[in-house]
Amino acid sequence: MKPTTGATAAALLLTLLLAGGGGQAETQAAQGRILGGEEAANDATPYAVSLRVDNAHVCGACIISETKLLTAAHCLYRDSKLRISGRVGSPNQYAGGQVVAIASYAIHPDYQKLENNLAVITLKTPLQWTTRIQAIELLGPDEAQPAEGAAVSVVGWGTTADGVAAFKIHKINLTLATDAVCLDAYSDHDASKDFCLAHKLKEGTCNGDGGGPAIYNGKLLGVCNFVVGACGSRYPDVFVRTAGYSAWLQEQLLA
Repeated sequence: MKPTTGATAAALLLTLLLAGGGGQAETQAAQGRILGGEEAANDATPYAVSLRVDNAHVCGACIISETKLLTAAHCLYRDSKLRISGRVGSPNQYAGGQVVAIASYAIHPDYQKLENNLAVITLKTPLQWTTRIQAIELLGPDEAQPAEGAAVSVVGWGTTADGVAAFKIHKINLTLATDAVCLDAYSDHDASKDFCLAHKLKEGTCNGDGGGPAIYNGKLLGVCNFVVGACGSRYPDVFVRTAGYSAWLQEQLLA
């Protein structure tokens, strides 16, 4: 990792957003939560998935077709598909909806550390659409991207500001940061493949929110990747821009 502009290497950690403190990358600590968010309405996030290992929530994911889920590669990289499942159709990570079984998953071939941090999961059986189980449409590379300062919604079951895991999904609106602000936090920033969301101090994403969706105008803009420093720090949170991986994602949808 290159030195981060505007701060010494000793002062900053890049934190993967797994629940339970796992998934460390080199010397990077692992902690996290959605800070400052509010509980979402019961039917407000039908695309959201609680990704589970041994039936415990570890990351977020989202439904992108009847048989496909999208998440961050770091959520799956060290776990057998036999241990992974997903709860769909419920705002409660512990109950309701249905727990779906995983047939296989594909990690982006260029995934390394924090880069190209995407994975597509294939379910054993197709989902049946209801008011609480729906796919979210991907924002395409040829569509208008949000302008700097635009509001982007993030949802997840990460630990709340009270220090306890959220049993109901939370939502928060963050702000699309400028490229300059993003580069100051993450020197490998590539606007075609990632973006940053700014927030107030003690707000933003953290543990258990990794792999979850960032939504703009009802479409999927990106996937939660990592935070810089402590959760809710003065630095923006970093997300994978799904439009930058459109060709690979379309291949996976057809696979």
